[in-house]
Parts: sequence; structure tokens; C-alpha cells
Amino acid sequence: MAHFDADPLSLLAITGSLNLPLNQALEDALSLVELTSDMPSVTALTSDGHAYHCAGATEAQELACVLASIVSFCRAGEKLGYNPSNIIQKLTLTLAVDANQFLNISKLRAARLLVWRLAETMSVAEEVARIKISAITSWRMFTKRDPWTNILRTTIACASGAMGGADSILVLPFTFALGNPDPIARRISRNIQIVCQEESNLARVVDPCGGSWYIEKITDDLAKKAWIIFQDIERQGGMASALQSGYLQNE
Repeated sequence: MAHFDADPLSLLAITGSLNLPLNQALEDALSLVELTSDMPSVTALTSDGHAYHCAGATEAQELACVLASIVSFCRAGEKLGYNPSNIIQKLTLTLAVDANQFLNISKLRAARLLVWRLAETMSVAEEVARIKISAITSWRMFTKRDPWTNILRTTIACASGAMGGADSILVLPFTFALGNPDPIARRISRNIQIVCQEESNLARVVDPCGGSWYIEKITDDLAKKAWIIFQDIERQGGMASALQSGYLQNE
């Protein structure tokens, strides 16, 4: 399994500008779809919610941005002769996980519900069932002072990512806010994943939160709110227009 993780929209959101016009950047990213067409274990694109989360987005806003980015990819792909099925097959989702355990779990679960609903409107539900979700420990939860407490935060984030159904989890080093991490910080990040996987056995349970009314309720509320925000973004002309006009930043 390998991922190119191209997402010009999140790059534009982070940097404020691109080396190419956005339409051209989207075309270049979509060219990876054709490049990897005969590589079933390689994805070309990602719809990255982590960028918006770290800028202050709520969980619902992050999910809405992920949905709106998927729609933007599909629209740009149609102009190049791709159908939505081609795009979805080569797409991953990237979401942030922080120290709020129950919201993390519910957000990941809501993401699958929302993408499935979106896929039904495009008749690509079969492809959506295979979409992978990558979770990254949030930048915005790290502290520079007393950074050792970040070990607790990243442990909770990693565990909740696993319980929420993430297919891969990136645990940033606890000294991330201080700059380039040293070998100890990197080792602790790896060990957090090993403990969750091999000692806590989180990877062995199919759905550890299934049947929890509390989590199901949060999941449902998040999905409904995210869909409303997604519709607001679409009314602005889509993700690209919402970013370029400043609408999304103001929200």
C-alpha cells in the first residue's frame, strides 16, 4: 500500500498560494489517477481535513471540508474525462485526532457515513466501501511548555483513532511544537503505536464502540451538522471558491 496524497486544496488553505493556478494544480494532481490506474494498492489523492482542523475548524467543519474537497476532485475529473468511480478508487481521507477521545471516535465514524451518503448520489457506493482513512495526531493540541504532557495527548489520540476505525495512524513526536524531534521523541511515537497495537490489542476488535448509544448519538449529530456546512460550502460555488473568496477562513 502506498499513497501520493495529492491535495492542492489543502495546500492552498495552508500556504495561501500555489505555484500554479488552482485549476492546473488540480489537473496535475488528477494526472496521478491515470498514472496509478494499474496499481491497485496505490492511491493518488487525499481529501485532507487535518489542515482545516489545525486552523481552528470544528469537527463538523473538518468533515464538511473533506466532503467538499471530494466533490471538487470529481468535478475537476469530469472535465478531464474521469468518472467519479475513477476518482474515488484512488482517494483516501485524512483526519485529525486530538485528546478528545469520544469526538475523535465519532468523527471517524461520521466520516464513513457522510462519504457513503455522498457516494450514493454519484452511484459509486461500491468504491467508497474500500476508502481508507488516515488519522494524524493534531498539531493544535501540542504544547511547548512541559511537552511531556503531549505524550498523554498523543496516546489518547492514537487509541481513539484506532477505536474510530482509522486504517493508518501517524503519531507526531511529543516535541513537535519545539521543532525537529530527537531520536527519543521519535522512538516514543513509535512505541505508542506498538503498545496500542500489540499490548492493548486495539487492532483485533472489529468495532469496539459498536452499540454505544453515546457515541452513536454524537456520530449522528456530527454527520447532520457536517452535511449542513457542506451544503453551505457548495452554495458558495464549491471548495475552491470558498477558499479563494475567504468565506471558509471567515467561518
